[in-house]
Amino acid sequence: MEDLEEGYTVILTSDRATMTDYSGVDFIGFILCLPYRLLPKPLIYKFIAPPIKTDRRGKALIAPYPLRKLEAALISEGFSREEVAIIPPERLHEFVRADTKVIGIHVLDPLGKAPVPYTLRSYFGGGDSCTKLLFLRLIDKLRKLKERFRFKLIAGGPGSWQLKEEYRRYGIDCLVHGEGELLFPELCRKVIEGEDIGGEYDGGSAPVDRIPNILGPSRSSLVQITRGCPRRCAFCNPTMFDFRSIPLENIFREIEVNKRAGFSHIGLVTEDGFAYGAKGIEVNKQAVSTLIRSIKDMEVTAGFCHVSISSILQAPDIVKEYSESFGYDRDNPYLPQIGVETGSPRLIARYMAGKSRPWTPKDWPWMVLEATQIANDNAWYPCYTLIVGLPSEEEEDIIKTLELIDELRDSKCWIFPLLFIPMGRSIMERESWRIMWEIFKEAHWELLTRCLEHNLKFSQEIIDKMMSKIPNPIARKVFERFFKYSISSLWDLLPSFKKNPMKLIKDASRLDVYSEANFLKELIHFAVLRMKEKIIIHR
Repeated sequence: MEDLEEGYTVILTSDRATMTDYSGVDFIGFILCLPYRLLPKPLIYKFIAPPIKTDRRGKALIAPYPLRKLEAALISEGFSREEVAIIPPERLHEFVRADTKVIGIHVLDPLGKAPVPYTLRSYFGGGDSCTKLLFLRLIDKLRKLKERFRFKLIAGGPGSWQLKEEYRRYGIDCLVHGEGELLFPELCRKVIEGEDIGGEYDGGSAPVDRIPNILGPSRSSLVQITRGCPRRCAFCNPTMFDFRSIPLENIFREIEVNKRAGFSHIGLVTEDGFAYGAKGIEVNKQAVSTLIRSIKDMEVTAGFCHVSISSILQAPDIVKEYSESFGYDRDNPYLPQIGVETGSPRLIARYMAGKSRPWTPKDWPWMVLEATQIANDNAWYPCYTLIVGLPSEEEEDIIKTLELIDELRDSKCWIFPLLFIPMGRSIMERESWRIMWEIFKEAHWELLTRCLEHNLKFSQEIIDKMMSKIPNPIARKVFERFFKYSISSLWDLLPSFKKNPMKLIKDASRLDVYSEANFLKELIHFAVLRMKEKIIIHR
């Protein structure tokens, strides 16, 4: 601390739900979407979201990709490296000073309203998600620091819509929607010059030539290859931004930054990896193939975070090239996230017709089945998401989805039904929020049951391969026990869920193992129940 005579002018940070490396594997982060009462406190802070390491001046050695982009934007606009720092939340109190003028925070899911946490909170009986808990902990710390040092607090990121119109209650002076590379440095300059910046701003879509390359390694070695989405689904907000492909030379520079930090696997940030280089929705095979070959030549492996059904169907040869180039096979499968959303052509046509292009909405069920076969043949085991509760959804739409799930019963994939969320900055943002138990009918519960059965079966098959990806042996053992215990428990509870799902959800609402005292109490309670079961069976 003594070495830091002056504070940083601009500090960038985020809550622990994003300022962490998830013990080295991104999929662990999805556990933070659960209500925090279902997770022991040590599991959250030591294994799911362990703190990021820093240098002696408090700067994060790796950092969330969006903060790396803002850091680069500030420096490209004339700020010096000595003025700007990405500081993890647990070290903010050590490095904020009187000459700190701005703290910028990246928000992903500040209030637990994103589709996955909102859905899991509903399925497990309510309560705040871990993501909300960790955001509020950050805000509590920042409020205390702000009272003392009087800096301006600027928030932005994919979750900014959750704070719209109520950001001031959290001590936030300025809320930025859209992209921040152009707007954020300008706001920081205004603060330094004494101008008022209070209010909400829209950063829009930054031109590709104004998006700077990151200067330090990113969490999970992320590198962005596209921004926006050309398919224009009504429920989604990334599609509201202009679609852009990042130039190859910029991608290579960012890969080198992460490679120098010791990363050998690159996470490619995109809404559809096979859309790279496309002018519309038609796959540009040459551009994608060039990207794959070039990354392979850099002696790293890579994985897209998202890809689409239509793109897989358009380019099965590129799917094969992708797996062969990066060594994906049955022992090392690739696990992309893909939005199936529904088995109903009617809903596809109404809310997301772009998903099926260049085919038609009526082709959608066939498209999903064919794309799944192509994926599985190349060791791609997708995590499919569905949307239930769309405003005009009818029972026939759910039946169509059930029929599709039945066709997928032998496929290697997960299928997660997510509740419809009127996400801010989407075409459907003005739709009303719909509570699960008010909209679920018998067909919905059947859908949930079939998905649960399918997911448990596939999870048992894939769990050991997933756990092998966790580099830390202690964390690997902890999560192996956690997931296998969870799978076993859910199998045990399945008959009760089929019989009376609402009762089981109500029972789940009373479970709280966050504190050590509650964890021990629930553990003893569970042990007593198991003992009673054994006595009954023995008799």
